Amino acid sequence: MSMLLKNVLSKTAQTVALASALLCSTYAALGEELKIGPKGEALTVTASPKLAAKVPDAFKGASLKIATDPSSPPYTYYQADGQTLVGSDIDLGNAIAAKLGLKAEWAAVKFPGIIAAIEAKRFDTALTGMGDTPAREQKLDFVDYSTDGNAIVVLKDNPLGIKKIGDLCGKHVAVLQGSVMQGLVEKQNGSCSDKIDIQVFQDVNQALLQVRTKRADATMYQYGVAAYVIQTSPDAAGLEVLAFEQYGTGYNAMPFRKSDAALRDAVQAALAEMKSDGSYEKILTAWGMQANGLDKVTVNDGLRFNQPSN
Repeated sequence: MSMLLKNVLSKTAQTVALASALLCSTYAALGEELKIGPKGEALTVTASPKLAAKVPDAFKGASLKIATDPSSPPYTYYQADGQTLVGSDIDLGNAIAAKLGLKAEWAAVKFPGIIAAIEAKRFDTALTGMGDTPAREQKLDFVDYSTDGNAIVVLKDNPLGIKKIGDLCGKHVAVLQGSVMQGLVEKQNGSCSDKIDIQVFQDVNQALLQVRTKRADATMYQYGVAAYVIQTSPDAAGLEVLAFEQYGTGYNAMPFRKSDAALRDAVQAALAEMKSDGSYEKILTAWGMQANGLDKVTVNDGLRFNQPSN
């Protein structure tokens, strides 16, 4: 081998080593300085070159585009400035992206339009307390990352004495368009001799407003979200969440186009590693949602709970 060739190979090896070192440094940098929870606690997420290698080439060097509906605290909502997104889903998304050597790019989208926006390739996925249901699995794949149940919300002191979902028959009920809660109420309505007046809205706050102003007798929403809103928002102080029974318990899940199975699997692997290193539990605990955590991160397991949805 000529001296010239040896020098070329040596320089090539040095270049590859330097590039590898810089790449690993970039991953590490992306994993630093994450702030989690309502108090902004520090969390260092160790980025993984092994996991980053699972990310399809089309997504490398780009942001992970994530849609969210910021109307569901503590999952996702705006800070007082009306611009900064915070919540347990936001923290999880930022940590997942860091694990994969990516940066999360967030966009606020009304819940009913999120699935169509992902199908249209405006976004790569979503983190917004979306349920994994058999009906939705016909269109998209889902990585299941936590659970939650749904509860009935009424005026404080429950003047109509509503105790179970069957008591909604003959009542005016506000629901979020395209939600599992809408599916639950519609399913119940099929068993009602005195039908439910179902009022459909694009924002959960609009549904809550209907109850607060007595234009609806009740609404249904995720128990954790409803309890948080009632405890923290002066506007919801006159409401009460009926905690004695929850309905349609199921997964919160990240949706992916079926053509993006490799990205889906990379995200599942990132969540699994976050469970192993403790960052997953730290994020949920920071928001008081550790009871919603999973023992195993699954894909397309919606049939386990078989929630109704549109």
